[in-house]
Amino acid sequence: MNLDQFLLKDKIQEIQNGFKIKNGWLLIYEFSYDEIESKAIFCCLIKNEYFEKYSLCHSWPIQHGYEGKSNVYGDNSYKTYDNEEIEPFLFHKSFNIKNDQVNYIDIAEEFVLYYKLYEEITDKQNRKYYFVNDYGELDEVIIIENNIVKIKIKYLKEYLTIRDMHFFISFEYMILLKSVQNDWNLEFFENDISNKNYFYNHLVRNFGSNQSWLIGNYFIKPNSFKKSYLDFDNFHCEDFIIGIDENGDNILANPRKESKANFTFTYFKKEVLNKYYNNPTEYEIDSFSLSNKYFRLKIDNNLTDIIPVMLTDLVILPEKEQLHWKQYNISITEDFKLSSTYYNTMILGNWYESPESIDLYFKHSYNEFNKKWFEKYGWNLYKPLAKEDSFNLKALHLITENNIKSFCEQTLTIVKLTIDRINEKEIVKGLQLESNCKGISKFQKFFENKNMDIPDLFEFLRHLQSLRSGLIAHTFSSTNKDCKKALEYFRFNERDLREIHKEIFEKSIKTFKTLERYLL
Repeated sequence: MNLDQFLLKDKIQEIQNGFKIKNGWLLIYEFSYDEIESKAIFCCLIKNEYFEKYSLCHSWPIQHGYEGKSNVYGDNSYKTYDNEEIEPFLFHKSFNIKNDQVNYIDIAEEFVLYYKLYEEITDKQNRKYYFVNDYGELDEVIIIENNIVKIKIKYLKEYLTIRDMHFFISFEYMILLKSVQNDWNLEFFENDISNKNYFYNHLVRNFGSNQSWLIGNYFIKPNSFKKSYLDFDNFHCEDFIIGIDENGDNILANPRKESKANFTFTYFKKEVLNKYYNNPTEYEIDSFSLSNKYFRLKIDNNLTDIIPVMLTDLVILPEKEQLHWKQYNISITEDFKLSSTYYNTMILGNWYESPESIDLYFKHSYNEFNKKWFEKYGWNLYKPLAKEDSFNLKALHLITENNIKSFCEQTLTIVKLTIDRINEKEIVKGLQLESNCKGISKFQKFFENKNMDIPDLFEFLRHLQSLRSGLIAHTFSSTNKDCKKALEYFRFNERDLREIHKEIFEKSIKTFKTLERYLL
């Protein structure tokens, strides 16, 4: 140990530089002792009107293990706090349980209740408290681990401000050395050091051992104005594009400042929904909304390339979701563009029968066809998805980019929902089949048995199956003749993948309609 370490210069520097605030976290509890060095950090709340009284000395306002809550006096009167000027924030708990000694720190219940903190417990000595916002997102507020307690400063300062209180961090550092080096030329002193942020005493003396002792308080002040997380007026909202001015620049408006009566719309690229389609266990998307268990955003999801949203509806989104939508925000040349389905339903109040968007219409037709088939035959032509596979239908959507990976994933889902789910067990009943007759061939035999000849339908299904087998589900091989024919059928070398994908949706829907016309 050198002289600077003995004189606790690193601790003094730390106090003068803002105490133990690092990356938004504040250390408010720590105790450790050995023969040479010891440190102690504790804390409490001081009512604003008594701040000056307690800020003019280095003594701790409250002692570890003697928090003074609650108290019964000799006349049997009860007080919540022993000292009404001071409020404990941490409570040292100690229990003698049989042959065990249990010690841990508790947090003031007032603070926990104010934020409705969620407690995650490893054990009593290792716990975390989280703030849970309206959208189910967790934010760490307090960490208790390894005899240390840390708190996120922004939550503490809001709490202080609402409560009209200051926060005192009481600290004590001590070093004891039986002997020191002669060249230290050690001088003994005792000084009080203070400013608006702290008051501490530094004592260096010899009483058989050489002692360097630093004790005092650091003050955390409330914010200059009151702001509660419960205050909706403090919720930040992004600006979005609502038009183009005479110079060709975007006109921006804020959802919170717009009147619903104006029916102002803003527009987004269709790609904005990909994030939500990729998480079908959490999000639901239909013709008119994007939703999860925390919010429901009204949208017009019936157009091919864009998503119109009424500006004021965006207020419902969490801030980080607004940022996601903002990056897909676009201006459009039309003065006003909505699907007829959205306009008739959401504006005029006439409920729609079916969605316009081809992917949503596929889902609608798929479900309606299955329902009608079962009502007539008592069994499902397309076997229901297992619970574990239900995400496939929810995540299905028309691709928004000329991207082969997205094309393969979404086309594979269509095949899974249709060709792979054909109820072969039921359709083969009463049929005379050759031993090598498989899936689509069995399906065709089912129709031939009913004197139905639909070559175009089965041509499409076979090419779709070949596409799945030769390009999507397995590694592509130039020797796979069926796959090459499928690529020619869908004109892969001539068209954008989005166009091909749309055709697959259209012909799949036509399959449902054809089956309905002939069999239902």
